Amino acid sequence: MIEKRLETSILLGIYEAAIKLVSKNVEFVQKAGLSNQQWIILIHLAKDPNLPYLIREKHDKPMMASELALSLGVTRANITNLLSVLMDKKLVKQIEDKDDRRIKRLTLTPKAEKMISEMSPERMKSNEMHLKGFTKVEKEQFLVLIQKITQNIINDKS
Repeated sequence: MIEKRLETSILLGIYEAAIKLVSKNVEFVQKAGLSNQQWIILIHLAKDPNLPYLIREKHDKPMMASELALSLGVTRANITNLLSVLMDKKLVKQIEDKDDRRIKRLTLTPKAEKMISEMSPERMKSNEMHLKGFTKVEKEQFLVLIQKITQNIINDKS
């Protein structure tokens, strides 16, 4: 029989919240004709300073597809397919790395930058709604705790 444990309840609670958050986000991005993963790629390429991956991994240059795959926890092939769709939609373009022409980096098109800018107010309003009832101190503490959990998972070599 499975026993009730605080640690398990916390992690399953985070899991449930993540599922519901993704579901809400899908509604939001579908209005722009995007999938959730496509949206997440766009905000990566926009260098959203709130993305945990970009906080941990400093990026001076535009991102590569392999870095997106690592951040999103998907295969390189999956990223290639998602990028292909975004390039067909004229939202992302590939550029050559300035130091090594064999390396392809990714940038947003002006169309994508405009889309992100136009979606930002609704995104911020939605984010505020999801955290309604939390004080600023509670939000800051929650962020620290989530970052700690993530770092523990990253560091777990078992």
